Amino acid sequence: MKTQFESAIIAEQGKNIAIVSVQPAVFKNSTDATVIIKALLPVFKGMPVVLVTKNEEGVPAYFGRSDLVLFLETINIDEATWSHVSAEIDLNNGACPSKEGIEIEV
Repeated sequence: MKTQFESAIIAEQGKNIAIVSVQPAVFKNSTDATVIIKALLPVFKGMPVVLVTKNEEGVPAYFGRSDLVLFLETINIDEATWSHVSAEIDLNNGACPSKEGIEIEV
């Protein structure tokens, strides 16, 4: 399915993390949010993906690997360089997010 979204790449400790902005409704179902992350892995060449949404006050909330969420909560993502991305994603992708290759200390 062809989709468009806003994303940013955060580099920390020599590793990259993809952050993708989504609507708050995506967070209501963790299974759906996990499927979206898995579908986005090929778009970001396998780098870990974390979803972000903001509440009415502009406070971000994250969904993804707990170590990455903890790290992202310590930075100001508004300072990241955000890009408009248009990509074909497969919501039936069976790939699992990999924890290998990136460990961020918080």
